[in-house]
Amino acid sequence: MSRLRNATIIAGLALLISGCSSGGASMQMANLTMVERGMTHADVIAVMGEPKRKEVHGSTEFLMYPSERSETAVLDFVPIALVDGRVTGVGRNLYDTVVRAKMNADLGNDQRR
Repeated sequence: MSRLRNATIIAGLALLISGCSSGGASMQMANLTMVERGMTHADVIAVMGEPKRKEVHGSTEFLMYPSERSETAVLDFVPIALVDGRVTGVGRNLYDTVVRAKMNADLGNDQRR
């Protein structure tokens, strides 16, 4: 492992430990900066903790974390996208694009039947 990767892991663990008492979305949003493309599902859980919910749209799985603004609002979330168990991106714009594409593909398939 590179020194930078080791430092990132150590910093992440320190944030995770220090954030346990303050908890919630703030800690997760701080940890979000450590999520990188190519990370595995297990890597994301190790950094971010368990998501509030999961969604699957086509071949993309989304791990949903509450934003800092609200831990309870259903529409106020930060999605992390995974394809084949690896992170492909983070953010609401990516989520909206994937969901729209899946919906359009489904509509196209229904019209061909």
